[in-house]
Amino acid sequence: MSKYYYPCTYEKACHVLWLVHVCGYSQTHAAIVVGLNVGTVCHVVHGRRFPHASPRPI
Repeated sequence: MSKYYYPCTYEKACHVLWLVHVCGYSQTHAAIVVGLNVGTVCHVVHGRRFPHASPRPI
């Protein structure tokens, strides 16, 4: 495991969806704001991780 590890939770997935779909952030910017890897954000946005997550404001 790396020195910095920030797991993706359901709550973070909901925040990512809010930032990308409602606020219009890019996936890269949303990843920086929430503190996740860009690849993880991509999986959340496309429904491969937390498929039942819905957009929720931070």
